[in-house]
Amino acid sequence: MRLDEGPFVGSSNARALRVSGDGGTAVVLGGAPTDSLIETLGALGTVDVRRCDADPVSSLRSLADLASQRADRPLLLVAADLDISPVALLDLLDVPTDRTATLTITRGALSGPPQHAAPIRVSPHDRLVHSVGTSRHVVSNPTAYAIGVVRVRGADRERAAAAWREGAAILTATGLPATASTAAGPVDERDERAVEPFDLALLTLVRAGLAVQGAPVGPYSIRRGEDVAPGAFGSAWQQRLRAASRGNDGAFSMAVVRPVSRRLTAYGLGHGWTPNAVTIVSLLLGLAACALAATDDRFMWILAAVLLQASLVVDCVDGEIARFTRRYSAFGGWLDGVSDRIKEFAMVAAVAWVAVRRGEPLWMLAIVLLALLAIRHVEDYAYTRRVRLAHAAQTPDLVGLDVSRDLGPDSARTTVPSPPAGRAVAAHKLKQVLHLPVAERYLIMSLGLLTFSPVLFLWALSVAVALALLWTQTGRIARALARRDRFDPTHPDLHLGELLDLGLLAGPARSFTERLAGRRFAWQLPGLLLAAETAAVIIALSDVPDRARWVGYAWLVAVSWHRYDTVYRLREVGRVPASWVGRVTLGCVLRIVLLLVVATVGGPMAPILAWGALGLICAYAAESTIAWTSASRPSHRPRHEVTA
Repeated sequence: MRLDEGPFVGSSNARALRVSGDGGTAVVLGGAPTDSLIETLGALGTVDVRRCDADPVSSLRSLADLASQRADRPLLLVAADLDISPVALLDLLDVPTDRTATLTITRGALSGPPQHAAPIRVSPHDRLVHSVGTSRHVVSNPTAYAIGVVRVRGADRERAAAAWREGAAILTATGLPATASTAAGPVDERDERAVEPFDLALLTLVRAGLAVQGAPVGPYSIRRGEDVAPGAFGSAWQQRLRAASRGNDGAFSMAVVRPVSRRLTAYGLGHGWTPNAVTIVSLLLGLAACALAATDDRFMWILAAVLLQASLVVDCVDGEIARFTRRYSAFGGWLDGVSDRIKEFAMVAAVAWVAVRRGEPLWMLAIVLLALLAIRHVEDYAYTRRVRLAHAAQTPDLVGLDVSRDLGPDSARTTVPSPPAGRAVAAHKLKQVLHLPVAERYLIMSLGLLTFSPVLFLWALSVAVALALLWTQTGRIARALARRDRFDPTHPDLHLGELLDLGLLAGPARSFTERLAGRRFAWQLPGLLLAAETAAVIIALSDVPDRARWVGYAWLVAVSWHRYDTVYRLREVGRVPASWVGRVTLGCVLRIVLLLVVATVGGPMAPILAWGALGLICAYAAESTIAWTSASRPSHRPRHEVTA
């Protein structure tokens, strides 16, 4: 299928190629390319198509010669028996990021047992391919399949050429390795076939240590030999719309929100909507819902519940447009994430404000709820980052091509597991609900608005968030105590100090913080310090009248905003806040001491908290604006990988 074949989704501009210039040299491995494959490559600007010898060793030599010729454009390896739409290749060949990657497909996407696709093991944390299986090379614990496309970026062509040349020399000197059936451990059913040239080329790159990312292909119709992935319903562009809808959301989002958002996305793609503009609309809808909730009118609360769900649907649209059009940006990822937090903060404040007007002093509960939301988020990021750093120490299995097994244990499985079904699917969905993603939180808020009761609203959301925090904490602490958390003290999180928000103490405590980062439970510290500051705020509010306790909520909003901003900045661009903002805002520990001292001596707590919150907000907003204005370069990862 060509790029100009329908049924279409979106305007011609939405479907247009984003990267100009030629698409590099394409090398077809394993036979003569079909007319369909030539047409697919030509549609993406790859007009220089070469063919390698069908003999695996000869093909490595030919690849080495081709890779050595030019280093100013990418090299594309394609299996000759691959039938794929150019639309399915856009996320690999038409994105602003320059990477070496191979398209991967899951077991569940194939209509039957795989016959040609090579099983591979992909790290779940950095998505690097760690091992590849061929008909004569065993891969341990494979997780997916290489469908038949590898893009080698120009900067990697020299290393790739050296790897292929060395691999050809090894195989010439030793012959092909023993068939997998002679190796220890179980094997798959493909061990008597000749080695596919494409599989051998990919295996050579990985075993030589070249960083090859696994790029999951969407629900497209794909065929490689006898392997068929039927894909989603409709044309390739309709399948692309389905692929743009993130597949790892919570149960409510997948069942209700995403089916609605995809329809709105299709309309927006046809009318020139941009991701950031859609994010702003979602934020405005959410803030309008908050304003309606603050009116203390039953009909307005019902309308607020509807607007809040509309805001959630629109919030999904911005990411879908970004993924469909490949318009990712660091600023867009940050804006998408923090807008959700702003809406949550504002809605909780609006409901607490109504409660106080009704004579129900709920500002303390609102403060606890806000703290639970912030603690859960920063704790989740700190833990996930620690796991990623530990897995960063794992490298591809670097062994010669004459070795039939990779470095996995002999008892490891050698086939890609079947997708979960039945109870496993139900358990996975239940865990997603218990984790309480954003769609589930918004659902609770909307249902709470329908009760027209601030008490029920705040208590229901507080209990749900507390249970979600308890769920994640219990599992993670249990794994840590049992030494099953894969903790690696040699790879500490050196950004732990930024998550702790030490401010003026950051410099003097740097060496101490770095030692703490190497401790097994260091990921708990950011959340504990945030909980301590929340406790200090609550103590400081003990003598403040109920109606004025909003100043404590405002203080915590500023502090939580900074934590969220730091998390998203580390995720999107890998940068930390400027040091001056920590000095100006003192830091978490000194703010706690200040609040407790003023509370002890009986100082005017309400004005101090009010003016302090204003100062914190101004300082954090100014620094954040400067930082994100300068961080306008494209993100290295698609937005669906980096946003909550």
